[in-house]
Amino acid sequence: MFLNNEPVAYAHLVKLVHVFAGIYVWEYVTNLDFEWEIYTGQRHWRWSFLVYLVARALALACLVTMMIGFDVTTPYDCDVWFRVVLATSWSSGVFASLLLVLRGVALWARDRKVIAIASAVWFANLGGSIYATTRGYSHWSPSTKYCPIDGTSDFRWSILINFIQDLTLLCIMFSGVLHKKNSTRLWNMLYIQGLWWILAWILTELPSIALSFRGVNEHWNLMFQVPHMTLTTSPMTMNPTLRHDGGSPQSTHHVFSTMDKT
Repeated sequence: MFLNNEPVAYAHLVKLVHVFAGIYVWEYVTNLDFEWEIYTGQRHWRWSFLVYLVARALALACLVTMMIGFDVTTPYDCDVWFRVVLATSWSSGVFASLLLVLRGVALWARDRKVIAIASAVWFANLGGSIYATTRGYSHWSPSTKYCPIDGTSDFRWSILINFIQDLTLLCIMFSGVLHKKNSTRLWNMLYIQGLWWILAWILTELPSIALSFRGVNEHWNLMFQVPHMTLTTSPMTMNPTLRHDGGSPQSTHHVFSTMDKT
């Protein structure tokens, strides 16, 4: 069965990484104008911008690191390479989740219960992500001249828990949108975004969970993690409301307070 063929699975993983890396780099470059406005002071600085910039930079660093490791055909320290890939990918997810926390708190007007729940979920996510970076390993194979990745089944619980935690944050944010329901254009945009994020999370994460628990193949266990990071980080960090108001609790709360008065 082709799913059990390690070389074939590795080849598919390499191709998939290059495809989604190309998509992400294109998206990153085409939106540099927004980041340039931040760097040059044309846009008022908010600390949430830092979360936005770090999340995107870490995702880019992960994809570039993966491509370099896959394309090199001379011996190198595979375990260090794989550890950098894990650290950048999981860290990107942590910062992207923090944006969900900020938006959820803003939509619920800094409700203390929401802050407590969202913060607890995010810190649990942080702890799980740190643990995940210590799992798995890689080594140089002289016969194949690449770094096969082993121990990926150890990620199954981390992936499942991360999925539940992020889905919880998405539900908090989306329930905040529903709580502020009105007929404005901004509300309609946030409503559609919320549905897209939830759908993207489910479609890109469930296959990884299923494959990891089934334990079909080391590289197939990682196959859907690349699309998940690319498709969920990009729309999350580049959403129009973040570009419009900075994504901070103060600015978003102000926008919805104004909407409530109209």
